[in-house]
Amino acid sequence: MNIQDLIARVGESRAFRTKARTIAPAALGDAVRFPYGAFAFKTRLPKGTTYFIEASTDLRNWSFISQDISTGEAVEYVDSEAFKFGHRFYRLFAGDVPSVNVIGYAAVTLPPGFSMIANPFDGPNNCVAEMFKGWPDGTTLNKFDTRFFRLAENEIKLEKWTNSTEQLLPGEGAIFFNPTSDYKSHSFVGDVLQGNLSVPIPSGFSIRSSLLPQPGSLDDLHFPVANGDVIHLFDRDRQKYVLYPYEGDKWTAGTPVVSVGESFWVAKTEPGNWTRHLNIGG
Repeated sequence: MNIQDLIARVGESRAFRTKARTIAPAALGDAVRFPYGAFAFKTRLPKGTTYFIEASTDLRNWSFISQDISTGEAVEYVDSEAFKFGHRFYRLFAGDVPSVNVIGYAAVTLPPGFSMIANPFDGPNNCVAEMFKGWPDGTTLNKFDTRFFRLAENEIKLEKWTNSTEQLLPGEGAIFFNPTSDYKSHSFVGDVLQGNLSVPIPSGFSIRSSLLPQPGSLDDLHFPVANGDVIHLFDRDRQKYVLYPYEGDKWTAGTPVVSVGESFWVAKTEPGNWTRHLNIGG
C-alpha cells in the first residue's frame, strides 16, 4: 500500500468516526407537574452523550440549570426548583445540538366559582378529560361555538366528563367552573408552539387566548385590535367581567393585560387573524 492509499484510508476512517458521533436532536416528552411543585420530563440520548439543560420564563432569556452525561438511552430530568415559578420552559442541548422542541408548564389558580382559562401548550393529548383529571362532580367547562353562537356544555357527572373527547387547544379558551369552596392550582404542560402561528378571530363574539405562553398587554402580544372592538376580561376574585373598549385608535378604559393560561371574550367588529412568530432555535 502506498502512502496515498494510507492517507485516503485514514481520511475515510476519520469521516466515519465523525459521522458516527453525529447526535440527533433530542425530543423532550412525558412532561408532568407534580402536586408538590416539581416538574419532570424525559428524553432519550445515546450512552455517553454530554448534555445540558437551560430554562426560561419568557422564551427569550435562557439560564443554564443542569449538565450531565447520559448513562443509558433513557434520561429523566426533575426540576425541584419549579415550585418557585408560575411558568417555566426547558430546552436541552446534546453536545451543541438543541432539542427539537421546548417543553414547559404553566400553573393557574382556579378559585371557587368561574374562571376563564386557556391551554397554552400543545400536549400529546389536549383532551379536557386528560387535562382535568381528579376534579369532582359538578365541575364544568364551556367553550363557545362560533357557528351556532352558543356555549357548549361539558360537565363531570359520576366522575366522568360528559364529552370526554372535547379538546382545548392553544389559542382557544373556555369558561371553567370550580364547584368546591377551595382555591385550586392547576398546571398545563406540553410543547411550546414555534414557527409562524395564527388563530382566526371571527366577527362577533368568540373566546380566545394567546398562542404562546407569554403574559402581557394585548398590545405587547400583538392582538389585532380595531376600532369598535371590546375585550371582556373576567375578574376571578370578584366574579365579574371587566370591559375594555377600543375607540379612536386607543383603549378607552386602559389596556387589557392577560396572564399565561387566561382566555377572554372578544367582541370584534371585523374578522382578523392573531398571528405570532417564535423560533427559539439554539
